[in-house]
Amino acid sequence: MKIGFKTFGCRANSVDTDTLWLEAQRRGFEVVTDKNFADAYVINSCTVTEDADRSARNYARRLKRQNPNSLIAVIGCYGQTGKEELLGMDCVDVVLGTADKHQVFDFFVKPSTKDKVKKNTGYLPEEFLGSRRARASIKVQDGCNFKCSFCIIPQARGRSRSLPLETVVRQVREAHAQGFEEVVLTGIHLAHYGWDQGTDLMGLLSALFETPGGPRVRLSTLDPFEIPDALVDLLRTEKRLCPYFHIALQSGSDKVLTKMRRFYSANEFEAVTHKLFSANPDVYIGVDVIVGFPGESGAEFEETIECLHRAVWAKLHVFPFSVRRDTAAENMDAKVDPADIDFRAAKLREISDQQYARYLASQRGKTKDVLLERKAFETGDLWKGHTENYIPALIHAPNGKRRSTLKATLGRREGEWVWTEAAL
Repeated sequence: MKIGFKTFGCRANSVDTDTLWLEAQRRGFEVVTDKNFADAYVINSCTVTEDADRSARNYARRLKRQNPNSLIAVIGCYGQTGKEELLGMDCVDVVLGTADKHQVFDFFVKPSTKDKVKKNTGYLPEEFLGSRRARASIKVQDGCNFKCSFCIIPQARGRSRSLPLETVVRQVREAHAQGFEEVVLTGIHLAHYGWDQGTDLMGLLSALFETPGGPRVRLSTLDPFEIPDALVDLLRTEKRLCPYFHIALQSGSDKVLTKMRRFYSANEFEAVTHKLFSANPDVYIGVDVIVGFPGESGAEFEETIECLHRAVWAKLHVFPFSVRRDTAAENMDAKVDPADIDFRAAKLREISDQQYARYLASQRGKTKDVLLERKAFETGDLWKGHTENYIPALIHAPNGKRRSTLKATLGRREGEWVWTEAAL
């Protein structure tokens, strides 16, 4: 049987699809891309916006038109929260939620009832099967205990839960033994790691770094108040911790943050970015910002801009607000005009482009470790990869090996990429 996969949404979903892809191969299925003919397709869905839901439905219809005899499975977050919509679609053959994604193969072997959605307890693989990518992403946590007014993910993935510390350490060591020089620790709310295991994220990092050697470690998204001084100190002293932080600011206005039910202030965000910069001036700080949240005035949007001007960061990820069903924000008054939302998003993206150019310019002439990810062309010795502080780099590596790292000096920028000179 040929199986194709399509992933929507976050890094955690990508990690889940990787695991399913490799599990399918282990069970003897022939895995193809979603664009090829397949007997069955798995759509790993996202539900963070209405557009994400719509994308999953449209993709299911498209795949069924492409191959009317194929089996279509929609799994994941939208499967968990929107199963009634999906079960009503003739093109969908089975729906699974977030807890039992891995059981999709059982349905393909022996089709049964369409509704396989169980309690939203998340999905945490106990084993590291590998990765199709150059870096190994290990999902150490799933679910969320917060109730931000714009977010439906707690309903989709349930309360936070974590892998045992020793399980994560084992998976990281297995990844390194398989040749991975970089591991990404990811989760739906990474900073909640360990609350149910008698430890925390710092405890995990300490365990990973207590012995010499091992891969470099990259962290996924954190909230501003979830970056303690101990983590800042670790950035200063531990070379295996990538100088890369993705921080969910969402708004630089304290009034808007309160409406969002966020647990920090704009000042806390500013302060932690300066601490990180002080610990390592080369640190890359990416920032999530939502524009057009209900009630966000023009003055409050300007507060976000002023906050960003005072903080230290490299690049913004801008999200125009869209109403999500079954969230507190759905019933909030003073919705922002869509034209104003588009204007604000465009303005922040312009500011981001300018700041990112300055950040890349500040890195020119510095020597970094580039993770070789893929060749730029089918032939030749030009590779694409990323430095430890996540600068996309082009590097000539005649004897290059995917997943290995190579020291190189950063040079001129060309589009989204920075050319390097090998510094062997």
